[in-house]
Amino acid sequence: MVSRRVINVQTRLFLLIVLFTWILTAIFFGLQYNRERDYKIASLDSHLQMQNAKILERLETGGQVTPQFVKQIDPDDSLRVTVIDLKGNVLYDSNGEVKANHANRPEVQQAVKMGHGFTKRRISSTNNREYFYSATRGHGIVVRTALPYNHSLTEMLRADSFNSYLILTIAVIMTIIAWFAAHSISRSVKNLRNFANAAEFGDLSKYEAQSFPDDELGEISSHIVNLYKLQQATAEERDKNLRAAIHEQKEKTRIKHELTNNISHEIKTPVHVIQACLETLENSDGQLTPEMRKDLLDRSYENVNRLVSLLADLSVITRISDAPDQIQSAPVDVTSIIKQVAGDMKVYPPEQQMRIHIEVPDGLIINGNQGLIESIFRNLMVNAFNYSGGRDVTVKLVEETGDYYRFIFNDNGVGVEEKHLPRLFERFYRVDKGRSRSLGGTGLGLAIVKNAVLFHKGKITVRNRKLGGLEFEFTLHK
Repeated sequence: MVSRRVINVQTRLFLLIVLFTWILTAIFFGLQYNRERDYKIASLDSHLQMQNAKILERLETGGQVTPQFVKQIDPDDSLRVTVIDLKGNVLYDSNGEVKANHANRPEVQQAVKMGHGFTKRRISSTNNREYFYSATRGHGIVVRTALPYNHSLTEMLRADSFNSYLILTIAVIMTIIAWFAAHSISRSVKNLRNFANAAEFGDLSKYEAQSFPDDELGEISSHIVNLYKLQQATAEERDKNLRAAIHEQKEKTRIKHELTNNISHEIKTPVHVIQACLETLENSDGQLTPEMRKDLLDRSYENVNRLVSLLADLSVITRISDAPDQIQSAPVDVTSIIKQVAGDMKVYPPEQQMRIHIEVPDGLIINGNQGLIESIFRNLMVNAFNYSGGRDVTVKLVEETGDYYRFIFNDNGVGVEEKHLPRLFERFYRVDKGRSRSLGGTGLGLAIVKNAVLFHKGKITVRNRKLGGLEFEFTLHK
């Protein structure tokens, strides 16, 4: 199938404007030509009417029309004079004897009825020449004068060429203006077409709003482009948020799955130990010594406590993660909580005791949850006491702004390898799994610390100190 060639917008618009312009030009030219021709005919008729009036005046005063008289009123000797009675009989004709009746001549009929009449062009039946006739009625007669269509008369009745040239010049100028107008209007259409093509392939870098003309169509085109870009940006933002939501949902699912597996793993060990101890006690048949029975009960008790601690920590971290809006906030004295936690650390055996240095002013108040604030400092201290291997712990307020307090918690122990630092706040992550379990750790302490800090609109980081040990830096929103 042969494709039809499409005429572009500029060409179609230009042709339309030119067609309209030249139609108007032709109409105006025709009207002007007819108007000028009618004016010249009326002028010629008036001139002949004046001649008719002179002839009627001569006849009504008793004079006669003679060739000399005609020569007197028309020195050029081109004027034809005819005197006709009201019945159409020719009484006199300056061209000689005329026998034909003139009652049916249009100019004669008009003169008889209205007193005056003319015919622009008619061939004479007498000499076969074309004449311009003008007739005037008098008392019982009609005087008719006529001029032959020679070169001078034709030139006189012709329209002025200056006006024709002026009209044509104006039409040419309008054509040129039409081209520029079509080009200007089509520029926006072309840019919109290019924009549509670019939008189809997703490349809008070259199509800014200022590339359109500074007119109404350009303004509309710019609005279309800007609305499309806004719609694209909104769609991209929506897709970005959707991808983020999907990723967040997948991450939550992954974390819950991982948490379930970790919980299952963490619970299995103490449960198996308790189960083994109880089965041994049940099936001993009195063969166990008191020391062996006590050891089994102590191990069972120790693992029961481990389960209780695990469930308590899980309850805290689940409450922070899944229902933060249900956690109550109230004014909390942070300094008192730190001192209370420091006092509780005295229950540790002497070989695990550490010196606690508190550099926090009294009466440090924030609007938060007392239990979560306590879990931050308690878990950090328990972590230091159990795993740092140092002798000193320092809690220090390093900055206060209008919105938050910034704390540093550090120890002077051995620290950890750099590869472990990014994962210290993960749930159930342990640097030394065997040692952590032997000390009864649940692997949730630092995860609770991070989530409690986040609940209070703060941030927390961890790093190794240059002099040894770990340093936690965190903020709590007032």
